[in-house]
Formats: sequence, structure tokens, C-alpha cells
Amino acid sequence: MPVTTPPTPFNIDLSADPSGSGSHREQVRVHLPGSGVIPKIDVYFLVDSTGSMTGIINAVRANVEDILSRLVTAAGTVAADLHFGVGNYRDLDFPLAQRFHHQVSLTSSSAAAANGIQAWSVAGGTTTAEGQFLALDHLAQPPGGTIGWRADAKRIVLWIGDAPGHDPICQAVSGLTYDITEHSVIHKLQTQGISVLVISTPSGSSGPGLDVDPVPLSNGTPFQGNCSIGGAAGQGSRIAAATGGTYTDGITPATVVNTIITLGTTGITTIGNVSLVPGTVIAPFVRVHPASYGPFSGVSPQDLDFELEFPSATAATSPPTTREVAVEGDVDVVVDGVKTGSTRVKITVPDLTGRYKIRCTLSELYLQLDDPNWTGDGANIDQNVDSGIPAVEWELVPVPGGGYRIKNCDPARDRYLEVVGMSTANGAEVLTRSDPNGPHKEWLFVPAGAPDAGRLVVRIQNLHSGLVLDVRNQSLDPDARVSQQGYWGDYPTYREKHNQHWVLERI
Repeated sequence: MPVTTPPTPFNIDLSADPSGSGSHREQVRVHLPGSGVIPKIDVYFLVDSTGSMTGIINAVRANVEDILSRLVTAAGTVAADLHFGVGNYRDLDFPLAQRFHHQVSLTSSSAAAANGIQAWSVAGGTTTAEGQFLALDHLAQPPGGTIGWRADAKRIVLWIGDAPGHDPICQAVSGLTYDITEHSVIHKLQTQGISVLVISTPSGSSGPGLDVDPVPLSNGTPFQGNCSIGGAAGQGSRIAAATGGTYTDGITPATVVNTIITLGTTGITTIGNVSLVPGTVIAPFVRVHPASYGPFSGVSPQDLDFELEFPSATAATSPPTTREVAVEGDVDVVVDGVKTGSTRVKITVPDLTGRYKIRCTLSELYLQLDDPNWTGDGANIDQNVDSGIPAVEWELVPVPGGGYRIKNCDPARDRYLEVVGMSTANGAEVLTRSDPNGPHKEWLFVPAGAPDAGRLVVRIQNLHSGLVLDVRNQSLDPDARVSQQGYWGDYPTYREKHNQHWVLERI
């Protein structure tokens, strides 16, 4: 991929907007220089080595030196450092070492890669469907592992096969601790930025092609009585499309060599995709328009303009007197799966002093006193419908250098939200007391996400314990109590509707 210049702007500083009155937009420009320099490219040859592939494998073996030489020459035209890897796969009734045989880790030695390809041999299997999902699952590993992917390289799998794959490959057959499916394989390939160039080589009834329906071809050993039989036609096409690769069907022994050279050369010399990818922390707060640019062949100088949209955010305002609370993360420039630069984004919570209703995003119920008629200390807190009484209203009172005291607006007496007994334990009750003092009565409002339409979502974190307001048992019911719990709302991905996520509605 080209070496992009640093995106502009390099930093974006914003303030959260709890009122949710609109979106802030920033233009980010990515410049592709005219040199089109592609520093590093890793190409892994993966082939089905069962009996129906004999003609294809013989043709590739007979021309392997020419294939590799042509790809090295193509890499030279874009000043790329090219590495090759080699492996093959069979059906799942073969011994474990043959189900996916990783032969050659990525290397600059064309001779080593040629030797690996020359070592390809064929053997039969008990079903037409094969075990390529096991092979792709193993290949979709991070840089630095046994495959040898380089962290700063464009990563390509050139996959040649003639039959669809078993889906799922269950734990009982694979011996792994998880099931392998088309969906899981695609997710892992995407996560690792690996593009798949798919070459389907139908060879008659024993090798119908990578895109046919796998279900009628997956019975027999070892699946009967172990794995369910599933999957759908179009596996090869979907994997290629999802990873930014290509799918080519109908390839024969007479055409496979030129197909490998053509696809490999195009993959090496073409920029497939340039995109802005928000990191995990900042992703819930930003939308990217357009999603990407590309493909580009014969790179010339280009300026690519993206727009970052931040719902429920405004230009940076002066910080509040309380402790600063912010989310901060990168929006990366990613070219064919490789990061080439980033823009740093910081979103700070502004001054929140004022009166609010506080709504749980999961239940759509409001934080309030359980019994407004109880005027002593230790009043319980729950979620309930908004009946319009003062007990559903709260005043945020800033503490310089600390957090906010959350004061109930019921006029019977002053009552402040606290964690009982200054507890740091999960499940500790959250009550009210008249005494406002102590860090267990101070709260931080930490941005959790920004919906496309609606108000800023926050978690409400106790300054003393570090735990957050939580509706017990993820209840949707009125009168469900509120306690403190460790925050898990960002696992595995952001969810707007959550029992630890809250919206502030200013009164």
C-alpha cells in the first residue's frame, strides 16, 4: 500500500453534547502520493490437495518458477518487498497434520516457496466437501505467529480449490475449543486485514466448485453423529467479497497458471481499499462518510476527503470545574488492511450543572426515589415511570476537582445519591443521605456512546469505588432497584440499550 502522508487534521477536540441537539462534522483528508510505493506484501498459496485436484496441482507445479518470477517482477514495479507462504488442506477424515498442512512460513525466498509448491501431492477423501474453513481459520492469525504475517504488510491468501467447505466444523471434529463457521472465518480474516483471492476449479462431479451448496456434499465420515450439516451455496464468493478479494470460477488445468499470475499481479499492484477505521474506544461516537475509496490501479497523487460525523457533540468548550472526564482514541487510515496514519479524537464532558431526569436506556424508565414519602436517611432508589413528581428529578452539583453530587429534587429534604457504607463491592446498594460529603457521594459522567438519533449515552461512575450505576438483573420492570456494579457495557461491542447506560434529559 502507498505510504500516505499524515491525515489532516491530526487532532480533533470536541465536547459531548448531552442535549443531543445535533452532530458535529469534521473533514479529514488522506493524501496518496504519486509514487504508489507498496512497501511490503505477503502472499500465501493455499490449495485443496485432495484427489480431484490432480490436474490443477500438476499444472501449477510444472510452472511454479514462472509463476513466482512473474509475481516478483510485478512487485518490483511498485517497489514492494514480497514474501511467499505455502500450505494445503484436505478433508477432516485425514490425520490432524494433513487437515491443514502449513508448509512454508512467509519468506523472501522464492526457492523455498517453489519447493513447498513442488511438494504438493494429492489423496482422496470420504466426502466431496472439504476442510478449508479449518485452514482459513488457522491462517487468520495476527502477525508474528506461525504463519509469519508481517505487521506492516498487505496480506493476501491465494486460495485454489474445487469443492465447498463443511459448515460448521464443530469442536468434536476439530479438537478446538470453538466451532468454525463461514461467519467466524470471515470475521477473523477481516480482523487481521487479510484479503482472499479465490480461484474455483470445478472438475466434474467430484469437484463441483467452491460456490455450490455444501449440504448434500457434507455427509459421511467424520460428520455423521458429530457435527450438524449446514452452510449455503456461495461460500467462495462471500469470503472474497467480505475480505476485499476476488472470486474467479471455471478455472481448468489449462488456465490456472495464467489465472494465478493475473490475479496475483493485480493483487500486488492494485490498492484495493482506503478507509478510515475508528478504534474500539472512539467507534461508538463517530460515523465515517464515505466508508472507503478504491480500488486504485496505477496510483497517481490523490487527495481523499472523508467526513467524520460525531452525533451529540459540539466544538470544544471550556472544561468544567469538576475532574475532567473524556474519551480519547484514534481514527486510523487503513490501506488494504494496514494502518498508515491516524487522527486523534478527544471528546470531553462539558459542565453538566443543572437539573435532569436520568433515564435507563434498556428499560426506558427513570431513576427516582422508591418512596418519596420516606423522609429519613437511607431512602431506596429504583427505576420507574415518569409520573411528573419532583422525586424523578435530580440536580447535578459540581465539586471542584471531584465529580458531581446527585441531589434529588423532592422538596421534603435534601438527599444525595451515595453508595452505602462507602462500599467498593459489586452489588452494593445505592441510597440517599442528607450529608453531601465524601467521594462515595460524587459521580463521574463518562460518555459511553452517541446514537445516530438521540441523546448522548453515559455511564454514571462512583468516584470512590469506580463502579457504575446498574439496574439489577437487567430488569425492565418499574420498581427495580439500582446498585453499583463493575462496568461491562463496552464488551464485546457498544450497545445503546443497556442496564448500565443512561441518558440525561435536562429540565
